[in-house]
Parts: sequence; C-alpha cells; structure tokens
Amino acid sequence: MVCANLWSGFSPLENKIKKIIENIPKLPGIYIMKDSRSEILYIGKAKILRNRVRSYFQNSRTLHPRTRMFLDKVRDIKFLTTKTEAEALILESNFVKKHQPRYNVLLKDDKHYPYIRLTTQEKFPRLEVVRRVRKDRATYFGPYTMVKEVRETIRLIYKIFPLRQSKDKLDGQPMRRPCLNHQMGRCLAPCAGKVSPGEYEKVVEGVEWFLKGKNATLLKNLKAGMESASQEMRYEEAAIFRDKIQAVQTVLDKQKIISTSMQDQDVIAYCSEKDQAMAQVLIIRAGKMLSEKIFKLKSQNEMEEDETLASFLKQYYAEEVALPAEILLPHPVEDSGLIADWLSEKKGTRVKLEIPVIGKKRDLVRMAEENARFAMRMERDKGDVGTRSLEELQTALGLKHFPEVIEGFDLSNISGSHAVGSMVVFENAMAEKSKYRRYKISSVKGIDDYAMLREVMTRRYHRLLDEGKPLPNLVLIDGGKGHLNSGREVFEALGLLDRVDLACIAKGKYRNNLKTDEVYLLQKKDPVLFKENSPSRFLMQRIRDEAHRFAISYHRRLRGKEALSSPLENIPGIGKKRRLLLLQQFGSLENIRNASVEELVALPGITRSLAEKLRTNTG
Repeated sequence: MVCANLWSGFSPLENKIKKIIENIPKLPGIYIMKDSRSEILYIGKAKILRNRVRSYFQNSRTLHPRTRMFLDKVRDIKFLTTKTEAEALILESNFVKKHQPRYNVLLKDDKHYPYIRLTTQEKFPRLEVVRRVRKDRATYFGPYTMVKEVRETIRLIYKIFPLRQSKDKLDGQPMRRPCLNHQMGRCLAPCAGKVSPGEYEKVVEGVEWFLKGKNATLLKNLKAGMESASQEMRYEEAAIFRDKIQAVQTVLDKQKIISTSMQDQDVIAYCSEKDQAMAQVLIIRAGKMLSEKIFKLKSQNEMEEDETLASFLKQYYAEEVALPAEILLPHPVEDSGLIADWLSEKKGTRVKLEIPVIGKKRDLVRMAEENARFAMRMERDKGDVGTRSLEELQTALGLKHFPEVIEGFDLSNISGSHAVGSMVVFENAMAEKSKYRRYKISSVKGIDDYAMLREVMTRRYHRLLDEGKPLPNLVLIDGGKGHLNSGREVFEALGLLDRVDLACIAKGKYRNNLKTDEVYLLQKKDPVLFKENSPSRFLMQRIRDEAHRFAISYHRRLRGKEALSSPLENIPGIGKKRRLLLLQQFGSLENIRNASVEELVALPGITRSLAEKLRTNTG
C-alpha cells in the first residue's frame, strides 16, 4: 500500500512516489494527486510543498480514514509553485472548482445566483441582471436567491428613481429624442442630453443607498425633498416624492432588523451527515437580513469539520465580490488568518472572521445551524427515495457502476433543419439543471439521428476527458437499438466502455402507454421490462422526458428566432439594435408588416426611406 510508511521496505510504487517527493521544491504552491488512470483524486495547497506531501506518507497511521483511502489509489503527484501561500490558496480554490476531485470537499450547488449590476463604470449608469460577477469597475449587489425577487427589486427602483432603462452606450452627447419613460417622469433622458452627469449621479447615489439597505438615509432625503416642494407650492412634484416615500416605506416594513450591530455580515453554519453536508449562509446588510442561501457539500467519505468549513469558504468566496465586513462562523477553521487576509485584500478593507461564543452574534450562528439541519432533513428524505430507485436500477439492469450520476441525451429536428441535441444531468436521482447542456448539430446534413447522436456524445465526452472532469456513471439515450449502437461506437473510440454504463429507453409496442417502455443494454440481447410501479422505471422516464423537453425548447427557440428576425436581417440599414427596437415596439413581424410609414418613422433612427424598405421587404 502506498500509504504505508514510505521510508521502510520500498516497493516499486513506493520508490516512484519517493522519487517524485524528492523532486518537489520547498516552495508554496498546490499539489495534485492522481490515480492510475490520471484522474485527479485530490488537490491541496501548502506553504512548503515538499514537507506537506511528504507528511502524508510518513504519518499515514494518524491520518483521517478518508485520507488513507485516497492515498491507497495515488499513482502520480503533480505540483504547481506560487510566490506566496496566499496565491496558492487562490489557485487551489480555482483548481478544485474546475476539476472537482473526488476526495475534495465540493460545493455541489454550483448554480449562479442572480446579481443586480449597476454600470458605474459608465457616464450614465443603468441596471441589469447578471449571473457572474466580473472585475469591470461596475457595482454588484446580491446575490439574490430568486430571479423573481430581482425583477421586483428593479421594478421598484424604476418606480422610485428616474434611472435610464436603455442599453445604449452614452457619452453625454444627444443621440435621439426622449422616450415615453421621460414623458412619464420616469427617466431624465440622458440619451437626449436632458441631464448633466452631476445631476444623474445624485440619482445613482440614491439607487446605491436603496440596494445597500440604507433606506433610512434615503427616506430622510425624500422627505426633505417633499417638504421643500410643498413649501414652494410645487404640489405635483411633492406628490411624486410622496409616492416614492410610500414605496420605500413598504420595503422597510418588510425588512426585519435582526442585528443591532448594523454591520454588513455573513453568517455561515452547516450540518453534516455521512458523506454530505448542508451549508447555510445568512446575508445581513446594515443589520437587515436580505437573503439566505443553502448549498450542498459533498465528499467521498465523512469529512473533518475544519476542512469542510475551510473548503466552503474558499469556494464560496472565490467569486463573491460584495464581501461583508464580518463573517460569523460556528467554529475555528484551518488557515483562518490566511483566508481573512485573502478576503481583506479582495474587499479592499478588513474582513474579520469571528467565532462568537455568547450574545446576539452566537444567536445568529445558531439560527443558521437550525436552518442547515432542517435543509439536511429535507434532503435526506428525498435522498432515501432516490437511493432506493438507484439501487433497484443497478440491480435490474445489471450495471457495473452505481448510477449516482446519470446523463440523458435526446435530439430534436424537423426534416434535418435546426437539428439540436440536449444533455441533462441527474445526481442522486435529482435534476441538476445548472449542468444541462445544449448542442447545435454542425457536422450532419439532412436526417441522420444516429450521426447526430454520435456528434453530440463525442463532443461531450471528448471535452470531459480533455479537461480531466468526472465522468457520469450511466448514460441514458432516448432511442432504440440503433441509438445504442451509435453510443457504443462513441464509447469504443474514446475508451469509455469499461468506465461508463450505457442504456437506451424506447417507446414500446403501444407508444402512448408508458408501461410498455423498453430499455436496451449492450450486454443484453432482449430489452428489459420493468414492473408497473417500479421507482427505477419512473426515474428513467423522468430523465428521458426531461431531455426531450430540453431539446424541444431549444429547437423551438431557434425556429422562432429565425422566423422573427430573418426577413429583417436582409434589409440594408436594419442592424441588430434597430431589429430589437422594431420587435419591442410592434411585438411581432406581422405587426411590423401592417404598420404605416408614419408609425415606422416615429421610431428613433427609422427614416422614411428605411420605412419604405421595411414595408416592401416584409410584405
């Protein structure tokens, strides 16, 4: 065994590992441990690489069972050096996220929560919803747990603040006449040069206060504006201020102050059970709870508390920009000082990691722990049903691998046009929508489902192999024997036949009767039939139906896009912005056809000659 004391009784494998360790420099960096198939088992960071890697093999008896388990499989060790330990920490976080090693603690919930982006890098900022935070000098607020919540927030902002809604790049020079929003008093019309950058900046400042939760300050300024307008007998303006005050007051009434410190805080806690853990994040800004998020954590075996929490912090905050001043934790973590310094550098001001023992802060941590335990119970109840269906599926189909991760494929096309493929992912019998993928068929002309399937699967698994990412346990294709043979050809070419199970699910004798669905396998001549109320049959049907829905929705989108835009694309002078403007104004291509020249000319940038071309070329 590799994890036996490396320095006594060398085997050929031990000699190989010993030689690798001797060549590792005494510098900061990350180490990457691989198995016999060059799959990454574990990624770690170290202040002194050689000493850290050597310690695994010299002190194996004192190591955690999980660590000993992956050391038994280690056949190669790679390393990357850095200038500082802080750089190693960042590199470790990025590599773990990219490669998702089997024995690292992984942040499973990798969906990107929505943020509100205020384009403060522009002369006249605007709002937009984004999924990723970038270092582009814009100001980000969030993350929010639901898109609905974000849309409602933006709708309210537009009601209170006369912020521009157009996506044009403005430099202060007039470029068009004011839009309807300006006429309604909901925009200061920077696109028409109606407002100076200084005046507009005051509006932006109010928006920032609102999004940061500083509504008391905002409310004070709005009341002062209302009183001033009232005293000067500008009653219409005073009424506008009154409506804005009511809107802000409504938000304040919904927000509960849960922290008397009035600081920006993140409260983090988690609950673990066997090989899973649930992490809870309470996001508190200016003493008010803005949102909460739940994350699933995963490792191969039981996890150590300090490792779990440290790994979560590094992965969670790797992309977070809107950092709080204080992060409350349930217990100490490994490299706490290093993590705090990294976050402080990222924020530009001090970020404090605190483990409260008593008082209000401890109550907040306890609240987060209770929420995490509740989420774990809900997940466990769902997991019990999922595990039973997966166990039944493995037995019924005679699968080599436990189908923890299943990827389902389907195709959609009409006479070969707009052909697309879809891939859905189910982990522990639950859909992981953030991992779904769509594919435009590029190499196949005409109707050839088998060739299309080969293209999609080749693209998918060639990429996974190239990037060293984990493979699924089972691939399920919507189709019959022909599709199964196409999948087999791909697996043979990529060397995956022994690493991944393959199956097809097809409509049976009575296509509308789900009870007659058949499952085809490489190792069985005849199709497998399932019992009427079989959980595993329901699971496969659910995966098949989800892949079908995902493919159809993409196919319809492509067809609809072509139907709406292609006639307009052929008209000289009608670019992307004007096409969008026309479709936003009239709603459909048919309405554009029926519009008069005068109605078309009323739009910014549409001349009479362009209007005539539109009527001629869309008729």
